Amino acid sequence: MKTSSKLICVQALSSFSLWLDIFLIFTVPVYLWHASPSSIAFLAFCLGAPMLFLGPIIGSLIDRYDVRKTLVSGASLRILSTLGLAVSPDLNSFLLFVIFKGMSTLFYLPSITILVRQLIHADEHKSFFSHVSLFDQSSKILAPLLAGVLTAVLSPKDLFFFSATAVLLTFPLLRSICLSLRTQMKASSIKALPLYLDIIRGLSIFNALPFQLRIGFLYSLLTSLALGIYDPHLASFLAYEGLPPVNFSIIVSATAGGAICAALMMKFKLRNFDETLLRSGALLIFSTALILTAILVFFQIPGRAYFYPIVWFLNGFGYETLIISSNIILQQLCPADNIGRISLSFRSIQILCVITGPSLGTMLIIAGGRPAPFIVAAGMAFLTASASVMVYLYLQKKQAHTPVS
Repeated sequence: MKTSSKLICVQALSSFSLWLDIFLIFTVPVYLWHASPSSIAFLAFCLGAPMLFLGPIIGSLIDRYDVRKTLVSGASLRILSTLGLAVSPDLNSFLLFVIFKGMSTLFYLPSITILVRQLIHADEHKSFFSHVSLFDQSSKILAPLLAGVLTAVLSPKDLFFFSATAVLLTFPLLRSICLSLRTQMKASSIKALPLYLDIIRGLSIFNALPFQLRIGFLYSLLTSLALGIYDPHLASFLAYEGLPPVNFSIIVSATAGGAICAALMMKFKLRNFDETLLRSGALLIFSTALILTAILVFFQIPGRAYFYPIVWFLNGFGYETLIISSNIILQQLCPADNIGRISLSFRSIQILCVITGPSLGTMLIIAGGRPAPFIVAAGMAFLTASASVMVYLYLQKKQAHTPVS
């Protein structure tokens, strides 16, 4: 089996475990301990807090260490934290292992990113990330369905064992992948003072990044904030509209279907397109979907419930195309010796957007009514897409007028 195929299998198993964990983490406390909405909100904070507060530090540490060791450590921590969730006797211990779960992600995700950088050639990036996205979105649909079926015969907490098993199955593949690395990264000094000095150099390192990578981070953060403003309130909005829960399930499936379609298009039709052009196109599609949503909601268009799945299909298509193209740009433009720190630092700020977005959405609902989050998010997405297109056209025009030496 090719190394890229092994990495895809690892990512597929990891995605299944991730989506199963997310489904269970937010449902088990409700069904077993009757957790309140405030407890669920605190649980979400516990899951994202390690990334928010420790991302840049752990990223700097991982860049200095052997990626094989950090990857195995991250996978091991994922298994242990999942088993801890499975045996938690009460909500307080469950929250503790949720924090532990967030810590394991800090080591696992950047290690996989570094491994992809070292083993996947640039001409394989579109194919690789398309396959990863395809399996990730399929798991997003199948993992909750499987969990729902299995709860008929098992306790919800027992399903965490399936998640742990999925990660455990990646170890033989990870061992084979790690053995294929030709050179072993030597552990750099990880003393406190050099590490601290390396961390405070973060701004200068960011300024030295290629422009397309820096501006891409801004696009992604604005998109994440727009998503955070309206997405957590979607279920309550549909309930406010008088629509049954099945409509929410249909919309979630339509979003995942759009993402799967984006992965297939990237694999078979868009492989020769420039990544920055694809990113601008993705932002345009995403903003169009939000503008259509805002129009349907604000004007209370009759029969809008039948249009929601179509619009959210476009939403999923645009957002997933953005994710794939951004991952490719990160792999191609980010300096190899800082990719762990940069990717985790970006995720830390992204987590901040994800955490603050729902609160902003709540304030908008209080101030402007139910349509307000969709209207503001649509405006943000439109401005981001417009800026992306203008920057792309400006750089293309500038490049066309630059004399060839």
